[in-house]
Amino acid sequence: MKIICKNSGLSEEKLKTGTRILIDEYKQSTEQLDINVEFCESDELSVKKEGNAISITCKELSHYYRGLTKIFCNLDKNTYENTEKAYFEKNGVMLDCSRNAVFRVEKVKSIIRVLAKLGMNVLMLYTEDTYEVADEPYFGIYRGRYTKEEIKEIDSYASVFGIELVPCIQTLAHLHNALKWPGKENIKDSADILEVGKEETYIFIEKLLRSVKESFSTKRVHLGMDEAVSLGLGNYLKNNGYEKSSMLIKRHCKKVLDICKKLDLNPMMWSDMYITANTGKGYYDIEDNVDCSLWEKPEKEVGLVYWDYYHNDEKIYEKMLKVHMQISNNVIFAGGSWVWNGIAPNYSKTFECTISALQTCKEFKLDEVLCTAWLDNGAETPIDAVLPGVALFGYLGFHKNYDSEEFKEEFQNCCSGYLDDFMVLDRFDSLFQKEESNQAAENPSKYLLYQDPLTGIFDYHVKESAVDTKVYYDSLRLNVMESEKHSKKYLELFLYYEKLAEVLSIKADLGVRLKTSYEASDLYTLKTICEKEIPDTIENLKVMKTLREDLWMSDAKPWGYELMDVKLGGVITRLESTKRRVLNYVDGKIPCLEEFEEKRLPYFGDKADKRENRWSQIISGSDLVDTI
Repeated sequence: MKIICKNSGLSEEKLKTGTRILIDEYKQSTEQLDINVEFCESDELSVKKEGNAISITCKELSHYYRGLTKIFCNLDKNTYENTEKAYFEKNGVMLDCSRNAVFRVEKVKSIIRVLAKLGMNVLMLYTEDTYEVADEPYFGIYRGRYTKEEIKEIDSYASVFGIELVPCIQTLAHLHNALKWPGKENIKDSADILEVGKEETYIFIEKLLRSVKESFSTKRVHLGMDEAVSLGLGNYLKNNGYEKSSMLIKRHCKKVLDICKKLDLNPMMWSDMYITANTGKGYYDIEDNVDCSLWEKPEKEVGLVYWDYYHNDEKIYEKMLKVHMQISNNVIFAGGSWVWNGIAPNYSKTFECTISALQTCKEFKLDEVLCTAWLDNGAETPIDAVLPGVALFGYLGFHKNYDSEEFKEEFQNCCSGYLDDFMVLDRFDSLFQKEESNQAAENPSKYLLYQDPLTGIFDYHVKESAVDTKVYYDSLRLNVMESEKHSKKYLELFLYYEKLAEVLSIKADLGVRLKTSYEASDLYTLKTICEKEIPDTIENLKVMKTLREDLWMSDAKPWGYELMDVKLGGVITRLESTKRRVLNYVDGKIPCLEEFEEKRLPYFGDKADKRENRWSQIISGSDLVDTI
C-alpha cells in the first residue's frame, strides 16, 4: 500500500500509523492500494475508488479516517464514489469515568477507533476525582483514578486519529468523592460543593488545573460547574451571610478563569447555573422570547455548554439556543446516549431527542456538539450499549437528514455490529409502554430486578398493568439470543442481557404471585415457587452476575465493581431469605407472613411515568444510610 499526502501539514507517519491500525481492524487485503489524500479548507469529504486507486479529499485528519472506512467497506467494488458535508466543526463524545467505572486505557483506545471511523474529532474524559493530582493523595483514592502517564498514552493515541482529548473536570460541585476525605473540611460549602471565595479553594482548583495541563496536550478544558443547586447555602452562608447564587457563580467563575489564563487554558462550562441563577426557575423553565440583556453573564472567552437529553420537540431546542446565544457567543451543545437510566439503554429516547436536537443545531450553525455517555448510579449499563447513540451523532454530523437504512449500514461499518440487534435492548424498559416510545424514561428492568420480593414496593404497578411479565421477558430473551448469533463481536454483552431477561421473566412479578398465593392460602403454589422458581432464578442470577463481572473487568478498572457485587449479591441473598421464610410458613413453623399482610400502595403516586433510578430507594422502605 502506498499513501501520498498533500497539503496536510501533518506528520505522514502519524497518518500511516492510523491507517495501519484501521487496516488491522478490518482485516482487509490492502497491499495493492494507492491512496492519495488531499487536505483542503472545504467542509466536504469526498472519496473515490477506481480499481486500486483511492482518492480522499477532506478538511482534517478525523474526516480522512471516515473516508478511509467507507473505502474499506466497499473494497469489493471496482468503482465507488461518495461525497458528504461536515456540518459541525467539532463533533465528539464525553465518556463518564466518574460513576465507579474508570475505563481501561485499551477500552478507551477501542472507543477512539470507533470515533475515527465515524469521523468524530473530540473525546472528553469526565473525571470528577478520577485523575492523578500532585500532593493530593486522597484525590481519587480507591476509585481507579487515571495516572498522568495513562492520560498521556490515551492523548497520544487519540492524536493519531485527529481526535482531541479534552479534560472534563469539576471546579465547583459534584465533588463529594473528593471532599469526603481528611483535610478538605476547610474548602467545603456543603458535602458536594466547594466554598467559593476562599483562598484555599482556589489553591486546590489550581492544583487540579495544573494536573490537567501536564496530562493533556489540548489547551481546552471543561470546568464543569453544573448543578450546584445549594451554592452559598452551607458554610458560605454561615461565614458570609446570604448572597444571590448568580453573583457567587459569576465571582467564582472569574477566579477560576484567572487561573486558566495563568496556565494558558481555554475553558468551557455547563450552562445551567447561569440560567437557573438568573431565572430562579428550572433549567428549561424559560419563557419564549425571554430578554436576557440584564442577566449576569459569563466571561466572553468561556465556552457555554447547553446540555439537553430530554426533549424531542425542536421548538424547545430553538428556545434554549436563542437564550444561550444571548448570553454567550461560544455555545456548545451536549446531548446524550441514554445508558444512565438503570441496567438497560433507552434507544427510543436517545434517537428521538438526538435527531431533533442536532437538526436544530444545524439550523443555528453551531460549531460543536457532544454526545454524553453518563453512567449515573454506578455504571450499571455496560459501556458498549452506548454505541448506537454515539454513532448517531457521527452520522448526523455528515448527513443533513436521518435515513434509517443508511444509518444501519454506517453503524455496521463503524461498530462491527447490527443496529437491529442493539435495538432489541430498548425493550427491557418498555414493559409498560404498550409498543410506544419510552420518552418517559421508565426503567422497570432495574427496580423489578432489585426490589425485595417480600415487601414488593413496586408490585402495585406490576399488578395494575396487567402485563404478563413472564411472556414479555421470555419473548425478549429469545430476541436477545438471536442478537447473539448476528453481532458476534458483542456476544458477551448480549449473553448478559439474555440472562437478565431470563431472571426478569420469573422475578418481575414474583412478589405479586407470592402474595396472591398467600392470600388464597395456596400452600402448594407457594411451595412450588420456593422449591423450583426461586432456586432457578438464583442460579441464573449467579451466571448473570459473573457475566457482568467479566464485562466490567474487561472494560474498566476493578474499583467500583464491588458495589455491583453488593447490588446483585443482595438480590440473591434476599431470594434465599424469601425461600426460607415462605417455606417456614408453608411448614407451619410461623403463623403468618407479615410482609404479605401489608397492603401494596402505588410507589409512583399520581406520576404518569414509572421511573426510579436510586438503588437505595428501590431495595427497601427503610433507610440504607441514616445521616441524622
